[in-house]
Amino acid sequence: MLTSQDVDTYRERGYLLLPGRFDAAETDLLLSEARRLAGLDIPQRIMESDGTQVRSVYAVHHHSDAFERFTRDARTLEPARTLLDGDVYIHQTQLNPKAPFVGDVWEWHQDYLYWERDDGMAEPRALNVAVFLDEVNEFNGPVFVMPGSHRLSLDEETRTVRGGWENTLNADFRHKITPEALCDLADTYGLESVRGKPGTVCVFDGRLLHCSPPNLSGHPRTVIFIRYNSVHNPLRPVPDPRPEWLANRDPSPLEVLTRPFSAPVAR
Repeated sequence: MLTSQDVDTYRERGYLLLPGRFDAAETDLLLSEARRLAGLDIPQRIMESDGTQVRSVYAVHHHSDAFERFTRDARTLEPARTLLDGDVYIHQTQLNPKAPFVGDVWEWHQDYLYWERDDGMAEPRALNVAVFLDEVNEFNGPVFVMPGSHRLSLDEETRTVRGGWENTLNADFRHKITPEALCDLADTYGLESVRGKPGTVCVFDGRLLHCSPPNLSGHPRTVIFIRYNSVHNPLRPVPDPRPEWLANRDPSPLEVLTRPFSAPVAR
């Protein structure tokens, strides 16, 4: 699924953009499921600070057959297997439905800091596969990245400020990178915004520095994130672990579907 140039780009920059991987019928199917899940009153649904808008829904593959199959589609699973050098399992899934003109910021962070400190992930052998279900443009809350920052360890530049695992989900992040460090890093690595049409796939390293502003347009911006981890990198025991729906502790390898996730399922 990936060319040698794709792999080189990912290794060098920490992320890879793959346009046109899913068609309109497939993204429409997932958008329908996303709206249904956003309406469920479940612990995995996290609200924005205003208490009225949905910030995220986690473990969507546990609540939707379509999303479960989607995580095993060759177009999401095989890039992860290639870049992580073998079998993988799902560490976490997350749906981010950014509504127009509302919602909080996602601060600059490295996902791996949370996976290591809060979940017990031993090595950074995990990545994100993000799929755009709506168009992502410069106005509706794209992900901003610092290309090349995936090579960094930011332990000394990051302080744990408050709270339990709930503060790994809301806008008041538990682990904060100092503003002074962020200024220096932005000067060193530069900033890019990751944009694309519906059906675009963005694969990015768990250590890549990234953030996301609110949606300042009149159009929604829905993205599904699948976090794959190598089966050879299972989570270690930690005190007060996050719930299984945030940090899966079963490293059973995923098997790729033999046909697209949207194909009818035989009964």
